This record gives sequence, C-alpha cells and structure tokens, in this order.
Amino acid sequence: MEQFADLHVHTNLSDGSDSVHEVLALTARNNVEFLSVTDHNTVAAYTEDTFREADRLGVKLIPGVELDVIHEGKQYHMLGFGVDVKDRCLLDICAHNADMQEGYNLDLLRRMELDSLGVAEADYNGYEIPGGRGGWRLLNYLMDIGLTGSLLEGLKYYGQYGFKTNTIKFISLKEAIETVRGAGGVPILAHPGEQIPYDQYGGDNAGFWSELEGILQAGIEGVECIHPLHGFGLQRELLALCRERGLYISGGTDYHGSFFSKQKQVIGGQFVSLDSVSKLINHIID
Repeated sequence: MEQFADLHVHTNLSDGSDSVHEVLALTARNNVEFLSVTDHNTVAAYTEDTFREADRLGVKLIPGVELDVIHEGKQYHMLGFGVDVKDRCLLDICAHNADMQEGYNLDLLRRMELDSLGVAEADYNGYEIPGGRGGWRLLNYLMDIGLTGSLLEGLKYYGQYGFKTNTIKFISLKEAIETVRGAGGVPILAHPGEQIPYDQYGGDNAGFWSELEGILQAGIEGVECIHPLHGFGLQRELLALCRERGLYISGGTDYHGSFFSKQKQVIGGQFVSLDSVSKLINHIID
C-alpha cells in the first residue's frame, strides 16, 4: 500500500484556521503517514501533547517551520525541516520575524487611522482572531469592523498605501539557512513557482531559472517541488533538477484550512508519495 506525506501545513498558531488537534485528526483521517506543521515564523505547535497525540493517531511528525527571509532585496519563504524546536537561535529569529510582520501591519493601520478609515490602534491592540477563521490578525480586524467583506479583500490596502513585503526587515536568507542548520535542520526553498514568475506556456523561463539558481547558490539544500500552485510541467522540471544535483525534494499542500481555501488543498491532497520525499525524511529521522 502506497504511503503519503504532507510536509507543508499551517495551523491557527500562524495563519491557518484549524487547531493543531484538528490538523492531526485530518492527517490521520486522510491516511497521511508523515506530517510537518510549518507555521509561519513559529514552532509553537510542537509541544509534548502534540507529539503524544500524533503517536496515538499513528502520525509521524517532522518538526518544521516556514520562515520569511530577504535575499537580494526580495522576500521569499524558506522551510526548515527536522529542526530542534527548542533551539534558542531558531526561536529568536522566529520572534524577530513575527515582531517585524506585526510592526509592518501596525504601520499600515496607523496610516489608515490618520485617513479616518474607521480603524483604531487602541481597539486593534485588544483584538483577537475569532476561532476557526485563520488569516492575518489585521485582515480579520478589518473584516470584523466592516471595512472589508472578506479576509483577502483587506490585502488591497497594502497596495493602496504602497506597503511592500520586501521592505520588512525579516532575517536574511543566509542567516535563516545558518540558523536552521544550527538547529539540526534542512533548509528548503518553499514553492518557487509561487514566489518567482514562471510562464508554463511559452518562452524559455530563463528569468525563473536564473533567480532560482541564485537562491540555490546561497546554500539552500532542497526545493519544495510538489505544491498546489505548481503546474505539472514545473513540478517535473524541479524534480529533475533536484535529482540531477542531489538536492532534497519536498512537497505538501500548504494547507491553511478555510483561509486561502480556494487556492490551497486538503491535507494530503497533493498525493506526495513517501518515495518522492524519502531522501529528506530518511535524513531527518536517521
């Protein structure tokens, strides 16, 4: 019987809608054997209770994290697998990134408040995301005060006020790689097809491969080849690249629950066979 993995899943400890408990239950129900919760800039999902529950359900956990990084003036997402979730340096860079992200959101909120758009920093400071929803705190706040009709509609304000994520003072790609390695983990580039412009239907895509090469040269050890926003053509080329160079192959659904529900899949929905990611998993569990 073929076995499957999902090495890219989010919970409500970052911007997913489901609790860790709900994610584990869905993983077991969908017959996914290996799971990595890769919340944005936090490893808070990995508690003793989480590991006990995973064991009870027959789910094998691969400790993971998704870090925001800056490389040559552009923001990327980098996955770290097999990390020591108590590593001090890893916890520090997670806290730094989370602080930078929230500061960025607060700057936007303050600009909107100056323009009398009905937002108030004092109210936002005491605001909590309703359970079962997911998404960024600011997006939820804007929707709950009636300024937007949906979570994703709130993204328009970042563009209107000229807020760009590559201006956030996230850690550098080099620092992220070094920290993940120092925590005993493997640094993997997340979903390159979502982060780097790629035309599957024409042209030679030279820009995509050139940008990807620059990231690999920084010390990335593998690529998330299998992802819901990769076409089969790109997936096939990324798999071939990793096999040719001896890079680790990863894959997952990037599950966020109800947040991004039209864009992302159910847990296990990418059919990431254990064979395709066995080199990475074997390296981590050995």
